[in-house]
Amino acid sequence: MPQRIKLAALPTPLVPAPRLAAAVGLSSLLIKRDDLTGFAIPGNKARALEFLTAAARRENCDVLVTGGSAGSNFCAAAVAAARVAGLRCHLVLASGPPPADPPGLALARSWGATVSWTLSDDRASVDEELPRVADNYTADGQRPYLLPRGGATALGAAGYALAAWELRDQLAAAGHRPGRIVVAVGSGCSLAGLIAGNVLLGRPWRLLGASVSRPASDTAARVLGLARGCATLLAGQDQAAGTVTEDDVDLVDARGPGFGLASDADRRTARTALDTEGLLVDPVYTAKALRVACGLAGERGVVFWHTGGLLDAVMAAQDGSQEERQR
Repeated sequence: MPQRIKLAALPTPLVPAPRLAAAVGLSSLLIKRDDLTGFAIPGNKARALEFLTAAARRENCDVLVTGGSAGSNFCAAAVAAARVAGLRCHLVLASGPPPADPPGLALARSWGATVSWTLSDDRASVDEELPRVADNYTADGQRPYLLPRGGATALGAAGYALAAWELRDQLAAAGHRPGRIVVAVGSGCSLAGLIAGNVLLGRPWRLLGASVSRPASDTAARVLGLARGCATLLAGQDQAAGTVTEDDVDLVDARGPGFGLASDADRRTARTALDTEGLLVDPVYTAKALRVACGLAGERGVVFWHTGGLLDAVMAAQDGSQEERQR
């Protein structure tokens, strides 16, 4: 098993949501509360960062180099995790400085992050710039540890492979039958880890990814590669037990109007979750996946994996209040 630096308070709760289930026509609904990992504000990102920061420290690195968009929850989480591991962190962000920092970026700066911008709105510009930034640190005699957007590596996915064991034990303890597990998919790391864990456990349930960032067809190949790498990493000598196939990857397109944009249906889903269960989901990411879960009428044993997004939910509420005042 790869080394890890403990960040998250695990296991996170698995709770029933009977009022929400009744409101959307499900026979039952369970919510895996990875918004409650207890580390800073990253939600599910803590699971991957436990392994990634441990790898950086094992390789005697002194600066974590990663990136994404200005509002990336992973970027803020990476800065917090780097501090715990005794590392500095450099964030490469798409586009240019916004008029005001989003909350996550403001926190990252306050935690000591170095920030640079690609001056391009294309998120792929971050992927191109990250190696150059890392090379500059190396040329300066420092030891960078390079992380792709979202920490999407086989090692990062290991955190979610272990989460599959966690969920199995919780379902068994509560007497729930395995069913359909729904999770939001951005970089693909979380779903890939769950797929690897599910395969290594003998496929006790079906996984459904709600792609909120890219077309599902584009995301599937990425997730498959990560899941295979993660299963290989964890299977050890018993490689046959960790064979991930294309049939293990099931994705639907949940982007709606686009990445980072909420539809009216997304906002209604977020409002229904709040009104029925006091559950806070942001309308541009987690609500999209919850909407997919709520649409599985007729299926039993539905589990929605809540990946976080607290700051995005707060920003959405602020934007909504401002719109109301301007009317």
